[in-house]
Amino acid sequence: MPVKKILSEDVEIGMVVSSLDRPWSETPFLFQGFQVRDTSEIEELKKQAEYVYILVPDEEIVMSRDSYTSSQPTSYSGIIGQEHYPITDDAEEELRIARHSHDEISHLVMEIENILRSDQELEMEKIEDSIEFMVDSIIRNPDAYIWLTQIQQYDSYTYRQSLSASVWATATGRELGFPREKLHTLATGTLLMDVGNTALPVELLQKKSRLSHDEWLLIKSHVEKGVQILSTTPGISPDVIDIVWTHHERLDGSGYPGGLRGSQIPIMGQIAGMVNFYVAVTIPRPHLEAISPSQALQMLYNQQGRQFDKALVEKFIQALSTYPSGSLVELSTGEIGVVMSQNKGLRLRPNVILLLNPDKEPYGSYPIINLAQEAYDKDGNPLNIVKTLANGKYGLNVEELSL
Repeated sequence: MPVKKILSEDVEIGMVVSSLDRPWSETPFLFQGFQVRDTSEIEELKKQAEYVYILVPDEEIVMSRDSYTSSQPTSYSGIIGQEHYPITDDAEEELRIARHSHDEISHLVMEIENILRSDQELEMEKIEDSIEFMVDSIIRNPDAYIWLTQIQQYDSYTYRQSLSASVWATATGRELGFPREKLHTLATGTLLMDVGNTALPVELLQKKSRLSHDEWLLIKSHVEKGVQILSTTPGISPDVIDIVWTHHERLDGSGYPGGLRGSQIPIMGQIAGMVNFYVAVTIPRPHLEAISPSQALQMLYNQQGRQFDKALVEKFIQALSTYPSGSLVELSTGEIGVVMSQNKGLRLRPNVILLLNPDKEPYGSYPIINLAQEAYDKDGNPLNIVKTLANGKYGLNVEELSL
């Protein structure tokens, strides 16, 4: 259902709040959209968010994008721009190379919770070997790992969130020109940033109603618990621990656990927080629908200079491209498809796998259309992507498709 952005102070009883200007996991509301029933909920919303997004019956969210100018956060210029990574493999070739290593790291991510909940020790050498393959693949062509992460089926939201955040963070670091060893650190830190959740009760993490004050404090303690776990893990880098410690800090001091501001937050912690925000609102969960990539990026863009550094937001948007690989899109023909890969220098003209015809009926097979080569539809009208769609729209879940 379409949504509308309004100030939290303008929320009224009866409105259905679908999302906030920050992930539910950063508020006592946890992962639950809800209908506002009394003034106490309005007051809590005003404390937690500047803006909220409400469900509306008569609006469409249409994808639009201004061109972004590139800038650099001056406090971090020491590691930005050290490398330039050209695309060296096309997406199809990289998919063939990356598929095995992606399966391995996906399986590893699924094992981490079981390892920690059974009081076993993480094998950092095994984790780092898998991450090395991932980083190398993303350096050659980010589309392959992004695509594979989108279509992979996971046993839980947590597993998918961890790997998705790691992939997006690495792609952002690549865009920023981080040296290879920093990309490895960033990938490791974002993969492990929520390991502290393994020290929390499962029923609390799965709770679908609003958290009490004490429950919210316990949820926030996952940061300290994660740092404690990793501090006793042999072979862990201090920079990885810094990422875990700061991934919920925010530029304006509104984050936790330390209320750090600005350059007090290391750049990799800022990137981790930014991608965590994006992943949290775009991955569907059983009790909460995802929002579209364009809506998520607009939310992120609205927070630049407040919760997130402007230059980092711009680089993240560039890393995602206008239409991220794995995102559902609607074409000007009315057809629905999923973006498979990008065409260099043509952010608005990716390669799209068509799923539904203009009548929203499934195609018998999955034709691929290269928008860089096909500018017009069969009637001679301009052929374009008109908007992105939330995963789950029209009953389409990308990870459940047999592509």
